[in-house]
Amino acid sequence: MNNNYPYFNVLFYFLLLVSSPLQAGSFSSAIVNKTKDITYAGSKKKNYPIQLLKHALSYDNSTDYQFIDFGKNIPKMREFNLLGKANGIDVVIGGATMVRERLALPIRFPIMQGLYGWRIALVHQDNQNIFKSIKSLNNFKKFSALQFHTWSDSETLLSNDITLIKGTDVKGLYMMLDKKRADYFPRSVLEIDSDLAKHKHLAIVKEKNMLIWYPKAVYFYVGKNQTALASSIRRGLELSLSDGSFKTLFMKYYGDIISKLQAENRHVFKLNNPLLSPLTPLSRAELWLDLSSTLPHQDNEQISYLVDSPIQSTQ
Repeated sequence: MNNNYPYFNVLFYFLLLVSSPLQAGSFSSAIVNKTKDITYAGSKKKNYPIQLLKHALSYDNSTDYQFIDFGKNIPKMREFNLLGKANGIDVVIGGATMVRERLALPIRFPIMQGLYGWRIALVHQDNQNIFKSIKSLNNFKKFSALQFHTWSDSETLLSNDITLIKGTDVKGLYMMLDKKRADYFPRSVLEIDSDLAKHKHLAIVKEKNMLIWYPKAVYFYVGKNQTALASSIRRGLELSLSDGSFKTLFMKYYGDIISKLQAENRHVFKLNNPLLSPLTPLSRAELWLDLSSTLPHQDNEQISYLVDSPIQSTQ
């Protein structure tokens, strides 16, 4: 018996250790991942950017992320001001501008693959074929476009010598088009159908022959003091791009729209975007949706994200 005493002594203390609530908690904390709350701007839980954010951070095996919506719809600049602050916001989804990239830490991975930069024109129903014979960018620039006076797209279009007619009321822009005060109103391919559904009472339709394109990125932003979070998001996005899951998720949400555009065989007018930072990854073609690979455009060449770098801003 005496020879076995050390063995039973060790066994007794081991059982005591693992059965103690305090010690068991300490033991399990050493092997269970740390938990971190991530508060994202807005209140939508199942839209594409939030699902992509969750997917990107799922590659971080060291942390159990808990996602919380901020629960309030506030102005975008207010969202940026709350980034990285106590009881504030951890992640904001927003378009890429040099101003925003100075305020926060951008993850320069265009999560929409530039889809917001593809525009279809709303026109008066009497002008459905207004661009049918227009193949030259110079001739295209002679037509007048409607824009809201504070939209960043106004600066983009003006920098490309597009004739603009500005309005101070968004709803009024549709009325102006209905009264033929401008030739067209360019809208994102993601919003044009809902626009038409809301304005069935007006004599406006979707133009059928052309697309407008300029590089437009949407990023995840975090606070400048959240470099570790930025690294985790960036790593997850790159890994999802490599394993194909990024494309799968993107096409789940936008595949129907893309297929429809490809089937319409539209002419593409290519513009520059002066609001983009020189650090925008335009040279990485795999990050951008290129509809011109299946559609004709003014130069009969595939759109180059490397050659057509953004115009430098003077601001």
